[in-house]
Amino acid sequence: MSNKQIKAIKFLAESKHESAKYFLYGNEHALCYKSRSHCLKNLDLQSLEKIYLNLDDDNFEPLLDQHLMSNSLFNEKKVVFVSMNKNRLNKDLIRKFKKIIECESENLIIVELSNLVKKTIEKELINSLEGNAMFIDCFPPFESEIKNFLEFNLPNYLNRKENIQVFLELYEGNFSALLNDLDVLKILEIEDEETAMGVFSNNGNKNNFKLIEHISNQDKALALSIIDSMRTNDRNSVALLIWILSRDINAIKRLLEGKNIKTLGIWENQIQWYKKISSRITSKGLEKIINEINIIDRKFKGVLKGDPWNGIKDIVLRLSA
Repeated sequence: MSNKQIKAIKFLAESKHESAKYFLYGNEHALCYKSRSHCLKNLDLQSLEKIYLNLDDDNFEPLLDQHLMSNSLFNEKKVVFVSMNKNRLNKDLIRKFKKIIECESENLIIVELSNLVKKTIEKELINSLEGNAMFIDCFPPFESEIKNFLEFNLPNYLNRKENIQVFLELYEGNFSALLNDLDVLKILEIEDEETAMGVFSNNGNKNNFKLIEHISNQDKALALSIIDSMRTNDRNSVALLIWILSRDINAIKRLLEGKNIKTLGIWENQIQWYKKISSRITSKGLEKIINEINIIDRKFKGVLKGDPWNGIKDIVLRLSA
């Protein structure tokens, strides 16, 4: 049986996929994250037991067998996330890959290979090993693929040739930023063309993903400049900031608890920023910030009196200290 190779941008458009073994490779972080989430589509994440293994571990094979063969009484299915730090293959690693591809299990296996080049994966794994695994190419897509993706994914009020051409020029070489801004539309519940195009051209919203980097580096001025830009260009973007800060604070909380944060949509190259913040904040201090986020949200919704923007600035300053 032959392994299946598919571009991530096409994989995301599939409503169903029957494979139980997925290999994600490439350096477009947003595609890796969205593809990983799409592998779990239609599964009950609450009842899904999650296991994290490293392919470089000497005990990888017995650990894999142990987790695949024994399901918990309280979980219907498991998903085993496998990572690898090395940037080249050897006989030992190829043997482990062969074991994954050939194993029979109803549980899911998701392997992420961000450090291997495309040529190595295609030659040494996809074309050399027999099995029924799905290899998902998360390298940056071609312009024609992005065009098809936009035609399929843009909301009706935006889905025009003129707009698609603007997006292709505006986000050339940065597909992750395009995906980020498409998510912004959903978060802000935007439903008209003029407001939506403002989001894509607005530098304040466009740079919101840099907020956590500035906070991590304790660069208060740059962090606050993003807040000021978003406030100036769109006062309703406070909803987006509440969502961003809630996600980031949850990630820091999980790190303090020794838990994995990739499942929150944190890209591999961003984890370092969260670790820096978690190293200078206590659990007690974080709980206070969580309470403040809830107060800001209630002010934004009009339940409490006060300016939510001031509260957001206070939290950014505390996290940057």
